[in-house]
Amino acid sequence: MKELALKLEALNGKRESLVLAMGVFFVAVLAACLFVSAAFGYFLIVCLMVAMASATVLGRYWCNWMCPRGSFLEYVLARFSLQRRFPPFFKRGYFLTFVVAAFMFMLGLNLYLLCQNHSVASALGITLTRLLVVSTTVAVILGIAYEPRAWCVICPGATFAKLAATFKGKKPYLVNEAAACTSCLLCEKSCAFHIDASRSGVIDDPDCLKCFACVERCPSNALRFSDQA
Repeated sequence: MKELALKLEALNGKRESLVLAMGVFFVAVLAACLFVSAAFGYFLIVCLMVAMASATVLGRYWCNWMCPRGSFLEYVLARFSLQRRFPPFFKRGYFLTFVVAAFMFMLGLNLYLLCQNHSVASALGITLTRLLVVSTTVAVILGIAYEPRAWCVICPGATFAKLAATFKGKKPYLVNEAAACTSCLLCEKSCAFHIDASRSGVIDDPDCLKCFACVERCPSNALRFSDQA
């Protein structure tokens, strides 16, 4: 049986068509939330649960390969983005905590107000739809001002997924063979989250998408994914 790293690398070859499909799916869900029923807002909870479940085994692989909104941002905004590097504080723990807290506050406040005139189930659907619209608007603004998937750095769902990933090993592991590395930093430049993979040994960064971009860009073949840390 092929090791997991080889299986994921093979799947990445089909990624472009899947990104398009998931992007179209996201637009359809967003339209359904706005024009059909707010119950489609529960889509957010489904995505969060799947992202957290898969993160316990694969880290943030879901974000790169299957996230509907991430796919939409990548496919559509690549044509309009200014392609500027996002601010370093986007990855800081205090800022990620603030973003999660802000979303939890909006969730709680909306539920409290809506439950005065709606059932809990209905109020939750409306609230989730509002959060989806607001966060997507922010994501588009960030994607144009910085890089297409700048939102993915601060996404609350991704933050929860990273927390879930701490409970188990995040296979496959990105490994740097120090003897071959020339410290050219092409790995960091090719990474969506600008992870420095020039350090020797296992690059254990919770933001790694397992996208293989750094491996493919490395001119000295110093990087590889392996099931063994």
